[in-house]
Amino acid sequence: AVVPTQSTGEAIDWSIYSSRVGDPALVEDFKAKYAGVTIPKPEDTQSAAIGAVEADFKKEMAEYLAGAEQRIAQFEAALAGLHAEKPLEDMTVSEYLADKPDLKTKIKADIESRAL
Repeated sequence: AVVPTQSTGEAIDWSIYSSRVGDPALVEDFKAKYAGVTIPKPEDTQSAAIGAVEADFKKEMAEYLAGAEQRIAQFEAALAGLHAEKPLEDMTVSEYLADKPDLKTKIKADIESRAL
């Protein structure tokens, strides 16, 4: 966040300078010139554009997070399915291929192509 600056600087105690500087007219001259200095503030031309970019970014992130939650739910469901399966070391090949028809077809085709 941008920290706003003070509209006025700290007040200068000119009496300290008048008492320490040998020429009080010099201090009065500096005081008059200091009072005459004005520093213009630049106009804000970018805040609206930055606000629009920020709003778009927040919208994109909300959509991404919603999609991420859906993907997480899908991955958790797939993981639960894997945990529900019988361990591979306890499975037969037929049990493993029972819910993988594409793999079963590919293996059969491979076996048939190698038949003597």
